[in-house]
Amino acid sequence: MIFMVKITILSPEGKSCSVWNLKKEIENLGEKCDIFLLSDSENLMSYDFKLETDLIHSRCGIGDYFDRLTLYSWQFINALEVEGLKFINPLETLYLTSDKFKCIKLLSKNKIATPKTALIRDYEDAVRFMERYNVNFPVIIKNSFSKCGLKVFMAKNEEELKDLTKNAIWEGKIIQEFINFKEGDIFKDMRILVVNGEVVGGYRRVSKDFRTNLYLGNIVEKLNIDKELEELALKCADLSNAVILGVDILPTKEENYVIELNSAPGTKGFRDIGINADRKIAKTLIECARS
Repeated sequence: MIFMVKITILSPEGKSCSVWNLKKEIENLGEKCDIFLLSDSENLMSYDFKLETDLIHSRCGIGDYFDRLTLYSWQFINALEVEGLKFINPLETLYLTSDKFKCIKLLSKNKIATPKTALIRDYEDAVRFMERYNVNFPVIIKNSFSKCGLKVFMAKNEEELKDLTKNAIWEGKIIQEFINFKEGDIFKDMRILVVNGEVVGGYRRVSKDFRTNLYLGNIVEKLNIDKELEELALKCADLSNAVILGVDILPTKEENYVIELNSAPGTKGFRDIGINADRKIAKTLIECARS
């Protein structure tokens, strides 16, 4: 006799449609699914807190949300780890992909093309980086733990650079060379989804701004994934030990630059192009819960 499994999705506030669509797909496959909201006032992470579940899929980590850096979700997940609960993605993957600079370091070490990047303390560090690596304006300044394209800015001159690098040492800021992936008047990057060692699909995010995140209101078009892109996405998943991974790529004529890895990728863009990524993820979570 096969017993039902219970999967718990951790979410900060449950505002993402990806969370609720995933729950629906898990339940459509005949299994139990709870959404645990960290913002729920009834929930208290006390010393004897217990969570009864077969598997946790975390949609939260450490990051900037609405101009605040939350450590609560990070500590909550670490506390659950003490209980020996099973996570998909593994927590090592969640930690890695939460930190944009560590992620860039790992990719660069393994010969994957990424923008030239540095972790900075202040304006002087930013200047040293630009001089040492022959990087010209504009440059990108972002918080290493930012989410949804928030806290990502472009500095076009020294005055803007000085302003954007204030408090860098306290906020975990990084500087990157600007990769010009513009096509005509439009910016188009790539998002490829890998689930359980398989490339499920991909799309191009279309924007008038260099920040292409769907959270900011941008649209998508289907991406034709060739062998080179498939191998690149699979290599990123292997390096990050990810079961579920969104790989963000900036394409140029010379190179495909991996800009970020996302261990809790949104699925709206895939629904928009007719790919049921939620069903694929749901099946994988159920399989992992049973193993």
